[in-house]
Amino acid sequence: MPKKNAPLELKPGMLLVSEPFLEDPSFHRSVVLLCEHSSSHSFGLVLNQRQEIVLDSYMDEKVMEDVPLYSGGPVDPTIMQFIHRRPDLIPDGIEIGEGIFWSGDFERAIELVVGGEIGFEEIKFFIGYSGWGAGQLDREVKSNAWMLHPAKAEYVFDEPTMNLWRKVLFDKGGDYRVLSTYPDDPNLN
Repeated sequence: MPKKNAPLELKPGMLLVSEPFLEDPSFHRSVVLLCEHSSSHSFGLVLNQRQEIVLDSYMDEKVMEDVPLYSGGPVDPTIMQFIHRRPDLIPDGIEIGEGIFWSGDFERAIELVVGGEIGFEEIKFFIGYSGWGAGQLDREVKSNAWMLHPAKAEYVFDEPTMNLWRKVLFDKGGDYRVLSTYPDDPNLN
C-alpha cells in the first residue's frame, strides 16, 4: 500500500476507498461516503454500486420508474436513504461534507423528483447501508483495507459510478495513481 502523506481522520464527509483486492464482494472497488462515525459505530453509503432496479420497485408510484437506486451496502436492504445537494429545497438534511447533505424531508424529496424540480445529478437514493461496530472501521483503516479521501460534491453527484473508484485514487496522487490503474484481475497485470 502507498504511504499516506498526511493522516486523515475518520469523520462524516470522508470517502472510504477500498483497496484494489479487498476480498469482500460487497465492497469490491467501492467508494463509501461516511455519514456517521463515533466510538460506538460507523455508518456510510456505497456511492458506486448502482442497482438494476429502480425506485418504483420500492414505491407504489409508477412515476418513479426512472429513478435509479444504489446499494448503500450489505446491511438491511429494506432501509431507504438519500443524499442530495439541495438544502434550499429539501429541509432537515444533515450536511456531512461541503455541498453534500444526508437525509431530510423524504416526502418533499420525492415530490421534487416527481415534479422534475430536482435531477439525478442533485440527489441519489440508496437501499441498505454499510455499518461497522465500535472500533471496527478504525481497525480496517489501520489494516489498509480502506484509504481515506475527503468527499467532494463532484465525486458524489457528477462522476460516473463506473469511474469513481479510479478517479478518487487518481486524484489522491502519488502512488495512489498507480493503484488506480490496477486491473480487476491481477493476472492481467
